[in-house]
Amino acid sequence: MTTATTHRTADHHAAAHEPPAALKAAGIVVAVTTLLALVAIAFALPAARSGPHDVPIGVAGPQAAGGQTAHVLDQKAPGAFAVTYYPSEAALREAIGNRDVYGGIALPAQPGTEPALLIATGASPMVAQMLTQLGAQFGQQTGMPLRIQDLAPPGARDSRGAGVAASALPITLAGILPAIALVLVLRTEIWMRLATALVFSAVAGVTIAVLLRFVLGSVDQNFWGVSAGLTLGVAAALLTVLGLGSLFGRAGLALGAALALLVGNPLSGLASAPEMLPAGWGALGQFLPQGATATLLRSTASFAGAGASTAVVVLTCWAVAGTAMIVVAALRRQNSSAAVT
Repeated sequence: MTTATTHRTADHHAAAHEPPAALKAAGIVVAVTTLLALVAIAFALPAARSGPHDVPIGVAGPQAAGGQTAHVLDQKAPGAFAVTYYPSEAALREAIGNRDVYGGIALPAQPGTEPALLIATGASPMVAQMLTQLGAQFGQQTGMPLRIQDLAPPGARDSRGAGVAASALPITLAGILPAIALVLVLRTEIWMRLATALVFSAVAGVTIAVLLRFVLGSVDQNFWGVSAGLTLGVAAALLTVLGLGSLFGRAGLALGAALALLVGNPLSGLASAPEMLPAGWGALGQFLPQGATATLLRSTASFAGAGASTAVVVLTCWAVAGTAMIVVAALRRQNSSAAVT
C-alpha cells in the first residue's frame, strides 16, 4: 500500500468518525444561545430585581421625632431603610462623611429651626435621588419642607455622576483582556507576565483616573488617591485571572473571565449601590474584585478615602492570591524544564 493510499484511508476513517455538519451547526447554535442567555441573566437580572434593601440612613434630632420619621419612611418604603439615630446634625454629617450611612434627615432640636435632608451623591447617585424624592414626600406629609444639602456632590461637569457608574465595564475588562493576551502571547515567560501585569495595572489606573477627571469631569478631587485605588483594583482582578490562566491554561482564563464578567461586574454595585441589588447578592459582590473596586473608587473620589478599609483588604487578598498562583506556575515550569535537561 502506497503512502498516498494510506493517507487517503486515514482521512476517510477520520471523516467517518466526525459528527455530521448539521449536528455541529446545531451544537454551535445551542452553545452560543446558552452563552447569550447567561450574559443576559447576569446583566439584566440584578437590574430587574434591584430595589432598596436596608439602605443605611440616619436621623438626627429628638428621639421621639426621629421615631416618627422612621415610621413615616417605613410606610413610604417598607424594608427599604435601616435607620440609625444620631444626637445631632453634626454627628449625622460625620457619619455620612465616614460612609457609615448614605444620608439622612436632621430634625430641628427646637421649634422654628428648618429641618434638613442630607444626601451624598458621591456615595450613590441612585440612593441620593431616592432620598430626595422621599424627602419631598416627607415634607408634604409633615408640613415641614426639607432643606436639601449634598455633602458629596458629583463632579462639576458630570451632574448625574454617570461617569463613575459607566466605568464599571472598562475596569472589569482591564482585569480580563490583558491576562488573556499575556497568557497567549508570552507562552513560557511567566515572570515577564507578572511584571507586565503590574505595569499595566498602574498605567490603566492612571488612565481611567485621567478620563474621569479631565474628560468626563466626574472626579474633582484626590486624583492620585483615585489613581492608586484604581491601580489596586485592576491589579487584583488582573492578577487573579492571570494566575488562573498561568496555572490552568485556557480553561483557567475562561473561568476567571466568566467570574469577572458574569458575576463580579453585575454585582459590583457601582451603577447603583450594593444595597440596591437583590438581598445577599450585593454583599457577595463586595467580596469580589469588581465590587471592592467600586467601593474604593467612590471612597477615594468623593470621601478622601473614608470607608475604604474593607475594600482595600479584599483587593489586597485577591492580588496576593493571584500572585501566588503565578509564582506556583513559574516554579512548576522551572522544575519541568530542569527535569527535561
